[in-house]
Amino acid sequence: MREFLSLNSVAFEDRNIAKEPRWRKDLVELTGEVVVPVLVVGGKQVVGLDEDQMASAIGLEHFKSDPNRDGLAAPPELAALPDVAEGATEEQLTHFVRRLQREMEFNAAKDGAPYRDGQHDGMRFARDAILRILTGQYEPEQMVIERPIGPPPAGEGQGGGAQS
Repeated sequence: MREFLSLNSVAFEDRNIAKEPRWRKDLVELTGEVVVPVLVVGGKQVVGLDEDQMASAIGLEHFKSDPNRDGLAAPPELAALPDVAEGATEEQLTHFVRRLQREMEFNAAKDGAPYRDGQHDGMRFARDAILRILTGQYEPEQMVIERPIGPPPAGEGQGGGAQS
């Protein structure tokens, strides 16, 4: 979402919920769950990376598009993991999250294609969830398909800005 907005010269407020707990809370108040990315324009929410919906919400008749490569670099939390984990589960999760990162870097080195962007999104989601588990920051979340369809109940969903 950041890339799409920047590429199309749209000013936005970037709220990274992985780095700022208050924005995570704001997101839950807005949408009723932790789901990213979310674009909010004039009270209208666009969940996900549907470029046509984002362009429509912003009022762009024509827009530029570029493959999604954001977030493929190793986050600092990954480098901060200990070389030797305390227990078997932690050791296996640490190994797996490092392997996910190597897979992401390997895929990024290949040519761009829409299915690769989908792979990157899935691997980023898994990597970031495992890192939250290993660093004690994980909170159970509902899947996007489990959330209610339609606007949030009255009194909920007030706010603005782009969140991702």
